[in-house]
Amino acid sequence: MPEKKVSAPAADAPAAEGKTRKSTKAPARRGRPPLAPELYVEMGGEQYNITDIIDRAKADYRTTHKVGVQSCKVYVKPEEGAAYYVINKFSGKLEL
Repeated sequence: MPEKKVSAPAADAPAAEGKTRKSTKAPARRGRPPLAPELYVEMGGEQYNITDIIDRAKADYRTTHKVGVQSCKVYVKPEEGAAYYVINKFSGKLEL
């Protein structure tokens, strides 16, 4: 004999729709912090950490300026042993 399937009564369906929904707001992200890549340049037997050079350029800029960093460009010239930077239209030089 085949089994008969019993369906749920239709009266329960509207009650399920009346429940309050949870907020669709995304929960705060937990776990690992965002990736912070490190960039290195090797030339003439020397190795330069570009991330550190950028941080040094920003620190050098902050010693003389109170305005935050809006733009930052760093030019590394290993053959001269120097890095040049332009931050907010102010230029400077760092020894490597």
